[in-house]
Amino acid sequence: MICLNENIHFEGELVSTHDEKILTFELVKTGDALDIHMDRQGLAELIQVCKHLYERGGHEHLMTASWGGNELTEQPQSESSKLLNKVTLHLWAENG
Repeated sequence: MICLNENIHFEGELVSTHDEKILTFELVKTGDALDIHMDRQGLAELIQVCKHLYERGGHEHLMTASWGGNELTEQPQSESSKLLNKVTLHLWAENG
């Protein structure tokens, strides 16, 4: 898991992870679709996680504070969805 407690540089722009951000993964009411809500800081952190995964492979866990992480925020952005407390990103090796 990547710890996002430090400042992140994104395309020359400093994004502080100490300020409040938005990054949630929420299942819609029917359970057959996923909505991802974020602000610019949440997007920058998600890009950093994906970049890390791309460079090193494996998997990355994103969790809310109540699940022991700090990557995802806990305030749902939609009243009609279910907040996910843990998201795991997997990078599978290419065949060939």
